[in-house]
Amino acid sequence: MQGLRWQFAQASKPLFEALSFEVPAGVSCVCGDEGRGKSTLLRLLAGQLSAPGGSISLGASGPALSPSSLQRLVAWHDAADPARDQQPVRGILEQLVPPETQDQLPGLLQGLSLQDHLDKPLYQLSTGSRRKVFIAATLARPCTIAVLDQPGTALDAPSVRFLRETFAYWAKSRERALLIADYQAPEGLALASLIDLDRQ
Repeated sequence: MQGLRWQFAQASKPLFEALSFEVPAGVSCVCGDEGRGKSTLLRLLAGQLSAPGGSISLGASGPALSPSSLQRLVAWHDAADPARDQQPVRGILEQLVPPETQDQLPGLLQGLSLQDHLDKPLYQLSTGSRRKVFIAATLARPCTIAVLDQPGTALDAPSVRFLRETFAYWAKSRERALLIADYQAPEGLALASLIDLDRQ
């Protein structure tokens, strides 16, 4: 991400101004206080928003990527989106995770305690279980980069422990990147990079 600029319509100053950083293979974290732009940054990276300034590329010498290209490269799902509320969890996962990587789902479903919710419509799930569905979909989707926004929020302790173990596995990857956004970097995890928005 090179020279990114973003400003909300009613804001008096930019949220980002000439923001640049790299996301290498492994696990990275973007951290910062409330309102510093963690979620906005993930949406820019995932192609859900288009920055008026700066560029995002794959590799230092690669061409700038369009939002549609980023959507193909980056795994990101909005757990708060009501569009899938009436769909059963099983159907959502079948739609979001392609056949070639659906063999990863059983382990994720077990680790996140989702097996008993597969045939329930999404609206019947608690906030934590709803978030787990989209965390599982993100981690199982084949991608160059996966992004998770405050993944431990509203989750039970066993699921948080499972995610820590999963992140430790991702930290060893030399081919894919996982970018986590949270108030603080996760403890005990070997990070490939740390982007602290409070210091930008």
